[in-house]
Amino acid sequence: MMTVSFGEAIRWSGAVSQKVDPSRLVSNVTIDSRETGPDSLFVALPGTKNHGHEFVRQVWHKGAVAMVEQTFGETQGPLLITKSPLEAMDEMMRHCIGERQIQIVGVTGSVGKTSLKELTAAVLRTTYGTGQSRGNYNTAIGLPLSFFSESNGMTHFVAEMGMRQTGEIYHLTQMAPPAVAVITNIGPSHLEQLGSMEKIQQAKGEILQGLVSGGTAVLNYDDPRVRELGEQTPHHVMWYGTHASVDLRVLTARVEGTRTLIDLLHRDSRWHVNLPWIGAHHGHNVAAALLVGMAQGVPLSRGIEGIENVGQDRSRIKTLHLGTVTLLEDVYNASPVSMKAGLDVLSSFAGRKIAVLGDMLELGPAEVSGHFEVGVYAQGRADMVLAVGPRSRAVAEGAGNAAHHVDTLEEALGFLQQKLSPGDVVLMKASRGMHFEDLIAKLRDWGGAQ
Repeated sequence: MMTVSFGEAIRWSGAVSQKVDPSRLVSNVTIDSRETGPDSLFVALPGTKNHGHEFVRQVWHKGAVAMVEQTFGETQGPLLITKSPLEAMDEMMRHCIGERQIQIVGVTGSVGKTSLKELTAAVLRTTYGTGQSRGNYNTAIGLPLSFFSESNGMTHFVAEMGMRQTGEIYHLTQMAPPAVAVITNIGPSHLEQLGSMEKIQQAKGEILQGLVSGGTAVLNYDDPRVRELGEQTPHHVMWYGTHASVDLRVLTARVEGTRTLIDLLHRDSRWHVNLPWIGAHHGHNVAAALLVGMAQGVPLSRGIEGIENVGQDRSRIKTLHLGTVTLLEDVYNASPVSMKAGLDVLSSFAGRKIAVLGDMLELGPAEVSGHFEVGVYAQGRADMVLAVGPRSRAVAEGAGNAAHHVDTLEEALGFLQQKLSPGDVVLMKASRGMHFEDLIAKLRDWGGAQ
């Protein structure tokens, strides 16, 4: 991790230290007692089943320092005592960013923010020491854990900023004030929690409120709600999309094999990008990432080099082979927009196309209509649709005669084992809570149609 002393941790967090040598270096910051070792900082957070306080003695035996609440009563080992360890960890991140003048790129949106985070980091790495939030570490807990795990020499950090309620993204921008803020789109994800599209728009727009003075917003002109936010913000805006007036225009994006070929227009110059990921929807992500780079001084040509060298393993859609069956795995999350993007990817492949679509969670009042809409969209893009889960019954209804519905993963496994044929291409997509990774693991154990 980056070099941080316990003295800096004490000063940044505002903690009261006990038996801690401020000159010692912190070897890692963690909330998992199993990951601690000598000179680790264990942040003892309350959990749904256990409190981190219960593991302090264990981390002391490993040579770690524990950051605890004021109510923690034991005094045998080294402690940083705070009112709230979570808030103290967030303050550590905020002060470190300020003192070391690290440039933050904040990325949010209903769909595509994880892919965009990866592409943006690839662009910035061509020029700067760049870190990024790990996986789905996009919360007040995950961001500082990702941040402090990065190495020395980091000048830029790409922070995916997620939310479930209003106020959360604004809080993240106070921890990590963005010099550049990106909004990919605004869709019905989290409609169940927030209740209306207007509330979702407000929550996503908080990232613009947190922009530093002189910062830049990189926004999707093709999304009406994002465009409305951009037209209202006092900050400098760089637009991307398909409209002729944007700063970086997506002309075409088409899949060829395991790559996506994208043509862009900047001013009067046409640029070609050969992205080693599959998905025409990545045309917008590529344009956004390149604009972030330009806002931070990365020439367009150099940014394209970074994107063309991004690892295939960084893509959200993973390609697996079960015998002669090709499996397109995208089980991280799902919404109507991302489901449609996955179906577009499926439709670009040769062979019989099968879409295995699970429930989309958190759609609230749009639950039935959203699933039905996806089913209708699957017509003509998939030769067969297997809808999995109670909510996905509406997917099967929308998909018509080519659709089948099952309630459980076990039923889905049996159906696929019976129906899959050599040469089939299968899209696996659902919300994370459907645990499609378990279904995929059982399919891999089976081995697929030969």
